[in-house]
Amino acid sequence: MRQDDFAIDNCLKCSICNAACPVFSVNSKYPGPKHLGPELERLRLEGVPADSGWLEYCLGCHRCDLACPHGVGVSEMIANAKARHRKPFVRALRDWWFARPGLLGKLTTILPAISNYALSMKLARFFMSKLMRIAPQRVFPAYTRPNLRTPASHASEERQHVLFFPGCFVRYNQPDLGRKVIELLDRNGFSVEVASTGCCGVPAIANGDVAQARAMARANVRVLAEGIEAGMRIVTACSSCGYMLKTAFGGVLEDDKKFAEAADTIARNTLDVGELLVGQLQAGRLNTDFKATNLRLAYHAPCHQKSQGMGRPWFHLLRQLPGVTIEDLDAGCCGMSGTYGFKQEKYNVSMAVGQQLFDCINTSEPQMVATECATCQMQIEHGTNVKAIHPVEIMLQAYDVQKPAMQDR
Repeated sequence: MRQDDFAIDNCLKCSICNAACPVFSVNSKYPGPKHLGPELERLRLEGVPADSGWLEYCLGCHRCDLACPHGVGVSEMIANAKARHRKPFVRALRDWWFARPGLLGKLTTILPAISNYALSMKLARFFMSKLMRIAPQRVFPAYTRPNLRTPASHASEERQHVLFFPGCFVRYNQPDLGRKVIELLDRNGFSVEVASTGCCGVPAIANGDVAQARAMARANVRVLAEGIEAGMRIVTACSSCGYMLKTAFGGVLEDDKKFAEAADTIARNTLDVGELLVGQLQAGRLNTDFKATNLRLAYHAPCHQKSQGMGRPWFHLLRQLPGVTIEDLDAGCCGMSGTYGFKQEKYNVSMAVGQQLFDCINTSEPQMVATECATCQMQIEHGTNVKAIHPVEIMLQAYDVQKPAMQDR
């Protein structure tokens, strides 16, 4: 992003961004977004060396941007500086892989059973902690051979057509969730086509690899722009993917006029599944043939969901289900932030950031937690004894309740 878009001169050093920063609240040594962003950016613009290892500890949650009353692009300054930060070889190699979950998914799903067995072994996690600085406490999600396809007989002239952007987690770890997204949309009057896209690019940005993020953005824009030209809107089920399609494509591609214009069109035509269904509800077209159940839920809004400024569509939708009681936890960041929580040097920070959420869940004592973000789900289950799942699964189950929701997972 260009420096004039940062609105750096609007920074009045009020420290509101520091007050909103989850890392600043749990680590007294962390200098905070005000220092790492606008304060150091002024030096960077003058050519003064202002690198800091603390850049690596930014969660990329964008809470500083949401909190800033003057529209300063704090997180963008930090992300750009992080991309220029030099890392030790081992961490640089680890982050290179973390920036490429699509490549990692392709390799691990060649023989997924062997990959899953190896990744689950304590000995393997021990060696990964020594050789690649990956937190041994973390367990990688199971990989599944990618088999998500557009249903052969799904198209219909009478239905609205949407293009589903699955993202890496759905494609390589949970294609069953992708099929549930398709079924839920089918029950609500949509024909769904699965986009032949790769990683959205958020992991690349988070790991300081802007060149990789730009390459992924260009590849995805080509595919998604064709879908929009065919009259389709784009639908995401992952809050991080949604954030990237709505905002960050334009940021990493702004110097390329052709792609920047297409990225802007994609941003205007991208919706979260929850947003799309809330639109159906407001228009009186939502399929409300729900069966009554007895389910006590808690809802966690991911940071990348909040950064899209779309409210809490899933919280609103889940409240429509008969017999469901749901509490909006509003307990801050979970601390996982994608690959951040897998990094050994950041594990304790990750867990400290999430502690408020863990305590809130344990106090609430829900049967399960609903949240759109896969890594939020991992962090919640890691920090509590409560199952966390995508709201799509809960809503789809409500159409055909035969037993307690999601008992078969």
